[in-house]
Amino acid sequence: MLFRKGFVDADIRMLVRNQILLAGFSSAFCLVVLGLSAWAWSYCAGAVLVTVNFWFLAEFGRRVASSRDKAKAVVSTLFRFYLRLGLTGVALYALLVWAGARPVALLAGVSIIVVNFLCWGAARVAASATREAPNGKEA
Repeated sequence: MLFRKGFVDADIRMLVRNQILLAGFSSAFCLVVLGLSAWAWSYCAGAVLVTVNFWFLAEFGRRVASSRDKAKAVVSTLFRFYLRLGLTGVALYALLVWAGARPVALLAGVSIIVVNFLCWGAARVAASATREAPNGKEA
C-alpha cells in the first residue's frame, strides 16, 4: 500500500510502516490495559499526532527529493515545516488545555517515534554486521 502511495524508498517505507504499526499496537495495548482512562486516550492522541506528522513529513520529503526546482522546494519545505509546527502546537495546546490530556501520557505517545528510529537503527546495524568485513573476512 505504501509503495502505491509513492513511498518507493525501502527505508522510508519501512519507517512509515513501523510507525503506523507501533502506534496502532501500542495504542490498542494501552486501551486494553487501561480502558478509556485519561492516561490511555492521552497516549493514543500523542501516538496519532506524531504518526500523522511523520507521514506528512516523509511524504513531503519524497516530493522535495524528486523536485526539479530546488529553490522552490526549499521555500516550500520551510513553509510546510512551520505550518506543520504551528498546527502541531495548536493540537497539543487543544489536547492539554481544552481536552485535559495528561502531559506525561501525551509525551509518551509522541515519543514512540524515537522508539521507531531506535529500532530502525538497530536493525540497520545488525544487518551491516552480517555483511562481509572490509578486510575480506566474515564479521
